[in-house]
Amino acid sequence: MEFFWEATKNAWAQYNCSRRLEENLTVLRTEMRGLSSRECDIKNELKRVEVVHGRKLKEEVSLWLENVEKITSEATKVEEDCREVRKYFSLSRVALGKLVIDKIEEVVKLKEKGQFSGGLLADLVPESGSMPMMKLVGRTRDERNSEEIWESLMDRVVKTIGVYGMAGVGKTTIMTQIHDRITRSGKFGHAVWVKPPNDFNIERLQNGIGQAIALDLSHEEDEMRRSVKLLEALKWRGNNFIIIFDEVCKPFPLEKVGIPKGDACKIILTTRSKNVCRDMKCDRKIEVEVLSREEAWKLFKERLGANVVLSMEVEPIAKLITEECGGLPLGIITVANAMREKNDVREWRKALEELKCSTMEMEGMGDQVFRILKFSYDRIKSERSRSCFLYCALFEEGYGINDEGLIEHWVAEGLIDDMGDWEKELDKGHTILKELIDLGLLVSFDHSLLMHDLIRDLAIGITRKTPRFVVKVGTGIRGSIGVEEFTEDVERISLIGNEIEMLSGEPNCPKLSTLLLKMNFLSGNISHEFFNRMKSLRVLDLSITKIEYLPASVSNLENLRVLLLENCRMLREVPSLEKLKHVKLLNLSATDIKELPHGMECLVNLKELCVSSSTTNRLNAVGCNSLVLPGTIVKLEMSQCELSSLPYLSPLQRLQKCSISWCSMKWLLPIRDNSTVTSLPSIQSLNLYELPSFRGLCEGVLLPGSFACLGRLVVDGCNVLESLMSVALFQHLQCLEHIEIQKCSEMEEVIQGGEEAMVEESDNNNNNNTILLPKLKELYLHRLGKLKSICKLVLTCPSLNKIHIVGCHRLKTIPLSLGHSTSVVVGEIEGSRERWDALEWDDSNTKTLLLPLFQEVDEAAGGGGETRGIKRKAEEELQQVARIS
Repeated sequence: MEFFWEATKNAWAQYNCSRRLEENLTVLRTEMRGLSSRECDIKNELKRVEVVHGRKLKEEVSLWLENVEKITSEATKVEEDCREVRKYFSLSRVALGKLVIDKIEEVVKLKEKGQFSGGLLADLVPESGSMPMMKLVGRTRDERNSEEIWESLMDRVVKTIGVYGMAGVGKTTIMTQIHDRITRSGKFGHAVWVKPPNDFNIERLQNGIGQAIALDLSHEEDEMRRSVKLLEALKWRGNNFIIIFDEVCKPFPLEKVGIPKGDACKIILTTRSKNVCRDMKCDRKIEVEVLSREEAWKLFKERLGANVVLSMEVEPIAKLITEECGGLPLGIITVANAMREKNDVREWRKALEELKCSTMEMEGMGDQVFRILKFSYDRIKSERSRSCFLYCALFEEGYGINDEGLIEHWVAEGLIDDMGDWEKELDKGHTILKELIDLGLLVSFDHSLLMHDLIRDLAIGITRKTPRFVVKVGTGIRGSIGVEEFTEDVERISLIGNEIEMLSGEPNCPKLSTLLLKMNFLSGNISHEFFNRMKSLRVLDLSITKIEYLPASVSNLENLRVLLLENCRMLREVPSLEKLKHVKLLNLSATDIKELPHGMECLVNLKELCVSSSTTNRLNAVGCNSLVLPGTIVKLEMSQCELSSLPYLSPLQRLQKCSISWCSMKWLLPIRDNSTVTSLPSIQSLNLYELPSFRGLCEGVLLPGSFACLGRLVVDGCNVLESLMSVALFQHLQCLEHIEIQKCSEMEEVIQGGEEAMVEESDNNNNNNTILLPKLKELYLHRLGKLKSICKLVLTCPSLNKIHIVGCHRLKTIPLSLGHSTSVVVGEIEGSRERWDALEWDDSNTKTLLLPLFQEVDEAAGGGGETRGIKRKAEEELQQVARIS
């Protein structure tokens, strides 16, 4: 009888579970319909804003859409499983019931996360458009001007503000402060910074605005259609949208360009002419005057140095020098920088005389400004440094110049000696940059360099004679470029950012060493003989053009050092590089080539190689895996390649920086039997992204010294990776400073092995279960859903100051020892309170130090009260069934 009642209870419990299963399935379907509706709304919204070309989805939106697709598939599978067991009173229903409840919870969470109140697309202002913060120079004057501009912005009646003043007076500096204040205030949507072209035309201005808001107008030839498209894109951004036009030379009609009137956006423009403000019908006109004598002297002393005390003999001369600058902040800053650490009164007298006598005329500009700037140019110590400064004039006005890229150009040109050591060349280049920055001729900003427009004009003025430059950057040149620009005496030519369709003929340029053609159409391509008589060419930049092939004459540029073909998305054919033995930098990223060019093995001086495909077609395995590159490579970037591992390419003994993404690679390094060479002994930075087949750093055993210099390791989106490396390799990474691993869905442990050391410690009472990482400063583990273990041994990290562990909800232990209680660590460790309490610690002091970083999240919480109630009730019933069973 007892057995009968037990069986009856069991059957009833399973029936109840079955009934609840059907109810919960109904809830799941309802929640899925809601989720699908939200997904549909988001996709429709994305279609509606297709006008905004070039903007990227926010990463959180992209991930959300991926998760919706994934859970839709999983929910369908649950339905199928339920249909399979529906006709049986089976214990499998218990497991299915729990699974359905879990899915309801996930769906509700996803629905909540799908609101995206901050919008679906990435920031309206591109990263390249961010403005460097420049210090206000005249406290009274600049603060007064800034407040007047700000009050005008807050006035609803004022729609257009004109800020005018002479060249070098500080208008742009004031506006960078306003731009920052707008961004921080939260009172406006966005502020976009646009620099109109000097040789003004409507189309190029539209292109500039479009570029600033990531709107591609390059395919629209009709001015009216461009205007409509721009108007729609700006209106879509809503009210309180601000556009800052810096240095407007000529007035233009806002409505013709495509800028909305009314409350949609406000306009601020800076100009040298009050007449431009009048013709633009500015509601408020604000003049930026020169500094007063007191403000000028204060600024001059600040730039000399806060602790500098001038002698009684020098001070009156210094004041006269300040007066020679005419109250212009740019002039004062550059002259003061040039006179730093000058103590001899004779040097000061000479400087004053030079300022008075210096002549420098520039068409359309006041000669006073250029006379002052020429003074600073003359203070550059060596001819080599002067040449480096003048080279900066070749790049786009108003855009940052990448510091390392610039130094690479200098090295290629012979302006910096080839030392055979990339780091030493960089150090020398940064020394020259520091000199130019200290003189006020360049501004350093976030690994980029900015050159003031007037200083750039000075450099261009100097290079019109000797050395002979042709600089026509963004001047609207269309069609075919005239051969007259390619004269016999020209040394460097920059035609960046024009609309040149074709390069034809065979220009004779025996002295030409740099040719920059970046950001031109070139859809008509280049004649095959074009480069035949450019034997001295060292730098050739054809990036971001529409060329389909490189002409055969490129093969004969035997002095070429730098060949840049990045983002030539239609480029399918590159001729043999066999003769280009001096090439140091080759960039073939985002091209449409199917195989690497013939003769790559002959590039015996190659230091930097970047290769990737612009399409979903990967570079052919024949072009990658069978290739042997010279061991001189220092920097390697490869993407979208049929690449199985690195050693097939070369020994890579000098490789310092490596980035591999979207390749078919299984192992970074394969088994190499009887190898007597250490692997990647010089590698400093290693980035591995989105490698769908990647299984780890090394398939075999590496010699001591491998990875010995590795300081930065990033692994992201490698979804079959279960563990990254062996403990034997990890314990030799004594230079490691930064570890970042995220979105590796199958990873269960970061470091594999270590059990032997633990057993040995247990047997012999030794303390061998620790690994010392003396330089490790940052540890990031993000969204590793299956991660259970970082390492079985204890990691002693006395330098650790940042730790982020997020979305690693199965992690059982954090095996860190921070060494001493005074460590200051910032970051976050996310999880439930139960998870935190259950974590195992090898060092209780570390737990105490990391406790302030803990952020409690409910890993199993439902999205709403109703769902939570269903979850609790159903789980109680499932537990009852489990107990009875």
